[in-house]
Amino acid sequence: MNLVILGAQWGDEGKGKVVALLSENYEVVVRYQGGSNAGHTVVINGEKFILHLLPTGILHPHTVGVIAQGMVVDLELLVKEIKDIESKGLRVRDRLFISDRAHLVFPYHKILDSLLERKGKIGTTLRGIGPAYMLKYARKGIRVCDLWDKDRFYSLVKDNLEFVEELCKKVYCEDFELKIEEVVDRSLENFEEVKDCVIDTSQYLLEKREGILFEGAQGTLLDVDIGTYPYVTSSNSSALGLSAGTGLPPKFFSNAKFYGVSKAYATRVGEGPFPTELKDSTGELLRERGGEYGSTTGRPRRCGWLDLVALKHAVRLNGLDGIILTKLDVLDAFDEIKVCVAYQLEDRIIENFPASLTLLEKVKPVYKSFEGWKESTYGVVDRREIPKKAWDYINFIQEYVGVPVVMLSTSPEKDKYIWLKEESYEGANIG
Repeated sequence: MNLVILGAQWGDEGKGKVVALLSENYEVVVRYQGGSNAGHTVVINGEKFILHLLPTGILHPHTVGVIAQGMVVDLELLVKEIKDIESKGLRVRDRLFISDRAHLVFPYHKILDSLLERKGKIGTTLRGIGPAYMLKYARKGIRVCDLWDKDRFYSLVKDNLEFVEELCKKVYCEDFELKIEEVVDRSLENFEEVKDCVIDTSQYLLEKREGILFEGAQGTLLDVDIGTYPYVTSSNSSALGLSAGTGLPPKFFSNAKFYGVSKAYATRVGEGPFPTELKDSTGELLRERGGEYGSTTGRPRRCGWLDLVALKHAVRLNGLDGIILTKLDVLDAFDEIKVCVAYQLEDRIIENFPASLTLLEKVKPVYKSFEGWKESTYGVVDRREIPKKAWDYINFIQEYVGVPVVMLSTSPEKDKYIWLKEESYEGANIG
């Protein structure tokens, strides 16, 4: 059976650990959207790995990693990431496939990213991801396969550099000092390091058929189409991105399981609406207990109570079969724990997640309160050790969103989790 793991919030839900754990039983793990703006942190035997481009499953010696066509790839960072992992004794390049159709990120994308961010603050990682997708859809992108033809590659880079230089000088009144020879030569040097990994990954996956885990980056609420637009990422970070990002037909996923990863509370990085955000000492306590600082940027994350309206939106649009709940232990210290069950807009109650940014910025969360359990759940691996009051909280979540909580993650360590059988959801009484 194939498995799809998606972020069910605004990213940073703990997908890295989940994929590292579950991919142990899979032959192939696929990344299919986003780029180095992703940051998946995994702790194995006390050693921390932070992956930005490589599929997290590559940390298993037997697993093949696939960078599919929907990603935008910064070759400089990819080569560095590969060498960092190989320096720890784990071979990578003989287990890695890179799509020949994937688009590339270059230094001029990062220059453009910083200029665009200055004009309209979104809160990007400044890794050049948005501009890479922008030029892709403007039909000015450069793909991995273009590196095989050096003359064509030179011509494409030259055209893009002239375009970005004109923007810098005539629109933003900024100097532009990037030289074509530097970009081309460095790119070709990096390509030499990974060219043996380049294949038609769609064909490879079609032939493989089974034993594949698809690893989403970012989260559903950052999806460019169904997220909190325009404060979103530049790709389909929900299940909508699967077919286009992998090059596989929709029927390929008809028998797959779809699980969404969600924290037991909510966080967000960057700008954009966040109805349950806590700008007080409670929010600070969530941030400190949860270590809520971006693995890609180091930025402190905005924190708040779990938003079940938003989570149900993610469940519906992804067709999720279950929720994997992470960081339950962060809530151990609270006397009272709240979840958002609706939004209030003036004299109206809204139970669906609105598309309008104007509405989302005006709504007030309607909360249901739970008494805190005030016991440690950190590192617990036996469901019998989860306090009754914590089960009340978990049960309410799954009843509200309509799918079971199938797993609890209780610490960053890969082996600290509790797997809950889906059948136990019957009657919504797994405590």
